[in-house]
Amino acid sequence: MNFRKFSWLTGMAVLPLFCLNLYCNKDRLCQDFPDTYVNITLQPNTLDFIPAGGYVYVTANYPSRGLIVYRPFSDEFLAFERTCPYDPYGCCAVDDATQCARLVADESGIIIIDSCCLSKYLMTDGSPFEGPSSCPLYQYQTYYDGTYLRIFN
Repeated sequence: MNFRKFSWLTGMAVLPLFCLNLYCNKDRLCQDFPDTYVNITLQPNTLDFIPAGGYVYVTANYPSRGLIVYRPFSDEFLAFERTCPYDPYGCCAVDDATQCARLVADESGIIIIDSCCLSKYLMTDGSPFEGPSSCPLYQYQTYYDGTYLRIFN
């Protein structure tokens, strides 16, 4: 077997491993997120009113930057972290150098925007659709019993 043919075969064997490593690192980067303990209880029909199709911002323990709780239907809730998954540890000084950006809902109420990297996400499932981020929003688990909404991880 000549050297050129052997090099080509070796390269073809290494290519899938390289692609697999790149894919795994992409997933790892999407998982590299500040470790935050969240266990919050809300009353979405009374004290912490959230209308169907609406959302609220909720404070959470550091290092979380808070949550966006979205209620698509009367008996369904989604809770997303307000820290951008594109660069969870980075901050851009927009107004105050000591404050890091938090994800915010736009005026439509169905798009979430990061003011630093300008990534945009759908409130309906947290998926990115514009900007540099390819990672979905970090989503917490929810349990709703008709009166109390528990948000946890």
